[in-house]
Amino acid sequence: MIDRIAAIYTTYRPDAAFRERVAPLAARCQAVIVVDNTPGGHDFGHCPELTLLQDGRNKGLGAALNQGIRQAREMGCDAVILFDQDSTPGPDFLQALADGLQSLGGQRCAVGPLMLDDSVLETSGLPEITPEVKARPVTCLATSGMLFPIGDLMPEDLFSEELFLDFVDFDWCWRMGQKGWRLFKLDNVPMAHRLGLAQRSVLGMHYHVPAPYRHYFQFRDTLRLLTFRHVPLYSKVRLGALLPPKFLVYPFILDRGLERVTWMLKGIRDFLLRRWSVGAAAARLQGGQSATSRSVTPQHPH
Repeated sequence: MIDRIAAIYTTYRPDAAFRERVAPLAARCQAVIVVDNTPGGHDFGHCPELTLLQDGRNKGLGAALNQGIRQAREMGCDAVILFDQDSTPGPDFLQALADGLQSLGGQRCAVGPLMLDDSVLETSGLPEITPEVKARPVTCLATSGMLFPIGDLMPEDLFSEELFLDFVDFDWCWRMGQKGWRLFKLDNVPMAHRLGLAQRSVLGMHYHVPAPYRHYFQFRDTLRLLTFRHVPLYSKVRLGALLPPKFLVYPFILDRGLERVTWMLKGIRDFLLRRWSVGAAAARLQGGQSATSRSVTPQHPH
């Protein structure tokens, strides 16, 4: 039985609307844990509804999620739902996901919503949640909106802290799938989500453009994934095949082409040198700010 759910948010310089997006969950969860990866620590103001974990540095997605899961366990929670700062869950979102998880057995199982980009919803609006559970088996789920029990997690079941950002979700899902966990996308539970990437159009095709430094993690961590036994062969082929076209084409069709190539080459170099976590992007992501350390617990836990 899933009774005590903690929502875990990871943040990196969140915008002014972040507290508004969190509000629907604050009254419905046992705790709302915010693990802040903002260099120097973001100023959230007075936030008694949040359990705020800050150490003033960017630890990466995996390390932040693991810190949040450990905090949830200390607070007596039996399940967690994960979000990034751009996720927009509606008021009935959590209950619909929990109902779906319960209908699937509740243990050794993870569920996630049907993700819809905010930009698409500007014209059509967000579809309503429907009561009938429509669970679709999948091999991977995005971390944002993922709900799963934490009681049976072993230390080796936590998220990878070597993969700084990209593929943290894929890696976890593949590992847990090998251990017998089942993963489902609930098509009856839509969630608006802002990708946070610029959009470009070439020859009528629309695609999202990452910041140049993201190519560092894409190349380094893709190459790292190719060495893991738990990664399916078809995924290795698909992900590996994307690297040469990105290297040869992106610098010419995207802005800041030379900078992008430089980050790609750094990613390849650091894979060979076995430099993980933030690696060569430390200066870019730590922002040169001095680290502070503070932890705020909720004054009125739910």
